Amino acid sequence: MLIFLQELCLQLFLWFLKMIDGLMEIFSAIAGVTNVNLNGKSVNIIEALVGDSTVATIFWCIFILAVGLTCIFTIVGLVKNMIANNRNISSIVGKFFLALLGTIAMLAVVFLGILIANSLLQLLAKIFQIGNTTKLSNALFDACVGNWINGYNINKIDVTSLSVGDIFGTYKSALFGVWPTTWKCNGMVNPNTFMYLPAMIASIALGIALIVAVLNLAKRVYEIIFMYFCMPVSMSTLPLDDGARFKNWREQFVTKIVLAYGTVLSVNIFVLLLPLIQRIYLPGVGGFGNALFLIFMIVGGAMVIPAGQTLFAKLFGAADDMHAGGGWLRSAYYGGRVIGGMTVGLAVKGIRGIRHIVRNNKHSNNDGGSSDSGSSDSADNSGDERYVDDGTTNTADGGEE
Repeated sequence: MLIFLQELCLQLFLWFLKMIDGLMEIFSAIAGVTNVNLNGKSVNIIEALVGDSTVATIFWCIFILAVGLTCIFTIVGLVKNMIANNRNISSIVGKFFLALLGTIAMLAVVFLGILIANSLLQLLAKIFQIGNTTKLSNALFDACVGNWINGYNINKIDVTSLSVGDIFGTYKSALFGVWPTTWKCNGMVNPNTFMYLPAMIASIALGIALIVAVLNLAKRVYEIIFMYFCMPVSMSTLPLDDGARFKNWREQFVTKIVLAYGTVLSVNIFVLLLPLIQRIYLPGVGGFGNALFLIFMIVGGAMVIPAGQTLFAKLFGAADDMHAGGGWLRSAYYGGRVIGGMTVGLAVKGIRGIRHIVRNNKHSNNDGGSSDSGSSDSADNSGDERYVDDGTTNTADGGEE
């Protein structure tokens, strides 16, 4: 029975590792580290979306709309200046032409900024790959192995392409070869030293962390396109507010561009340090204590992945936006706790009600006929009497008792 349970735990762990590798591929593509295929061409996802012909057509339509808004805001600025007389008319007209020409100039700046940011991001990812080409799934598996046997190590295998039989080998069996007894230890890993609990906890925690990071990065892609469309409108308010709205747009756009750096840094730091942490051993603690140490370090490292993105958001002044985008998991978690508590409370009340009904039925059956006659008499008396507010009892014929 124990061997079956060990095989089940390893199989679940391998499925989680495959999911983690898939999430890492999605993460790299959405972050812009690796290219995606679009119409048979290998392109960066953000560059492909911003440079699409349909997106460009919509942008120029919004630009024409922004030209009309610029004329309206210029007229409003001139009217306000006629009342307040605190600005020069030539500066307001100059801001009108600056808004039109500035939109064209900012279009080139936006494309150039996206190209530079993506190139630097890819360079950053390559820097962390120097001397560290281990996949995240292999690094996590190596951290939970325990003992390699038969000359195998993490550098000779690809975990996601192996099966449970390849890793643990075969076992001795009894009862006509049906019931397993002991492992033969002819695989790659010693099944008796494999850390099953750290493996399950670490893979689940890392999967949740990667899901949160991927969702925030996917949200970032849409926000960059949104900011791209809003750029002409923010420039159109230049004659009215001297560029205050455009300043807000510029800060938000820079934040969205560099936001992926925090996540890429945190993931690569986690992959870099995970094999080193696995070699750390606390003397005088024992195997169970060292297993707990490994769990805490792996789960803590997984928490760094979304935390790195939040840290960059704080540095660029968009921490509230990050909580709005990624905090729904926490809301769902606490909402689930509330719903679970309400469900348990209703179940407890229902059980108490059923128990009360059963106890009353047993009490009435034990009283027998006397209780029935007494109850009938009391029922007759209650039918003949009625109570008034002054505390006296009136009988049916109007007399007082």
